[in-house]
Amino acid sequence: MKYWHVLIASSALAGALALSGCTADSAPAVSPTPSATASTTDAATCTAFGDVLTITANADAGLRDGRMATQEQQGWYRLATRVLDRVPTSGKGDVSEATAALRDAAPVISLGAMATTGIRSAEWNDGLDKLSLACADAGAETAIAMFTGG
Repeated sequence: MKYWHVLIASSALAGALALSGCTADSAPAVSPTPSATASTTDAATCTAFGDVLTITANADAGLRDGRMATQEQQGWYRLATRVLDRVPTSGKGDVSEATAALRDAAPVISLGAMATTGIRSAEWNDGLDKLSLACADAGAETAIAMFTGG
């Protein structure tokens, strides 16, 4: 009896995927990296960069408080480089230039790679200062959501 339920559910799933255009031979469409679009505002860039700050700040807190090892912190940092790579910019102005400097300081590290990031390097810290000032000058905010710890 359970076999029929699985078979019916599997058939329904296969039908839904077929109707959506998804097949085993086709990969889902990937949106281009929103690194330089004319419609992106400085506020959108600064807000999106807050996700990078959230990742790194929580990883630092976890390491500092003994809830994670350096290996895990570095894994979060590698994720932060991929999120940073997806932060949209307009491609012009101080906010975009500061974001580009941060990307240069901590280039994207592919999923599964074990490379060291440039996060917390002198170049990174300098880039953070520049982006913070550029965002403030643009009247935009960056925010961090702390969620680790007690």
